[in-house]
Amino acid sequence: MRTWVKWTIAAIASVVLVVVALGATGAYFALRHLDTRTATEAEAQRDGDSIRSRYAGRAPLVEVVDAKTGDIRINRATAASARPVDTIHVLTWKAEDGQLLRTQVPLWLMRFSTVQLASTLGIAPERFRLTVGDIQRYGPGIVLDYKVPHADRVLIWVE
Repeated sequence: MRTWVKWTIAAIASVVLVVVALGATGAYFALRHLDTRTATEAEAQRDGDSIRSRYAGRAPLVEVVDAKTGDIRINRATAASARPVDTIHVLTWKAEDGQLLRTQVPLWLMRFSTVQLASTLGIAPERFRLTVGDIQRYGPGIVLDYKVPHADRVLIWVE
């Protein structure tokens, strides 16, 4: 086998190993901080309201106007936030089984997410591009608050 073929195969194998390692690291962090419990819609609403009250008066970074048509708005901050952020928190509630899930992951892990990579490479459509830099400029607050009445809810915020 030629030398350049060996080096190409080694490079591809190395990239695959790095991607797998990053995915495993992300899963480890998310599962380590995973808290799942059964909750009613009212309990899920109360938990979400307590988080929303901390960031009252400020629009979420990502607003889903109409999910069916893909109408999503990203409220990018023009100036950098004075307070740094380092953790992404996720709170979800599934209506079908009444399961409330909470987890958190370090913000640096998002640098390796498909959303970040697609946005950085320009693959994602302009209106869907969201980078770690956007979140850092936005600062502490709600990134996404999406709910369907009497159905699933998702609340993502950074601190």
